[in-house]
Amino acid sequence: LRGYAELYRIGALKKKADIDEAMTRIESESIRMSELVENLLALARMDETTPLTKEPTDLVKLAELSISDVSASGSKHKIAKVDLDGKKLPEQFSLEAEVDASAMRQVFTNLLVNATKFSEPSQQIEVALGQVSGRAVFEVRDHGEGIPKSLREKVFERFYRVDNSRNRDTGGSGIGLAIVSSIIKAHNGEIMADETPGGGATMRISLPKK
Repeated sequence: LRGYAELYRIGALKKKADIDEAMTRIESESIRMSELVENLLALARMDETTPLTKEPTDLVKLAELSISDVSASGSKHKIAKVDLDGKKLPEQFSLEAEVDASAMRQVFTNLLVNATKFSEPSQQIEVALGQVSGRAVFEVRDHGEGIPKSLREKVFERFYRVDNSRNRDTGGSGIGLAIVSSIIKAHNGEIMADETPGGGATMRISLPKK
């Protein structure tokens, strides 16, 4: 940011194309830094063990809100709601659990943003919801390059980033999944990373309904 600003200030950027490129880079880096600061603040709030405000909440509606948020942010991925078998979710389907709605919405959003970063726009993302053994379960499935089995537990550690070419290109900070893990643990839930059938990564969340 500083470098491009200084180049512009001293008049080193003469051509309109150079100026446009510099402004584009400044904008994209500003957005990335804003996301980083917001994530760090979220981690700090979780560390303070602020009590969650839990109430019966429809997880399907939270998923829909997060899908709208991600789509509105410019993502070109198609995001579909399905059941745990991959079939289209019935219109009137609901999945209720006692959660902090704001925190759980952040879980959905972080998982969806992560999925868009590590898959191509042509590859669909699915949010799968259902009930297993009396617990509310939802998954965010992408069809990207996936996560090696030996690293699937590490991705939830703070600042950990899988070392592959796609990750270096996205510039991830390694905080998003750590926030998700902290929120789920605060709800006495479980989170795991798995492989999507056919390739890709699946993030699976299991929550007590009460």
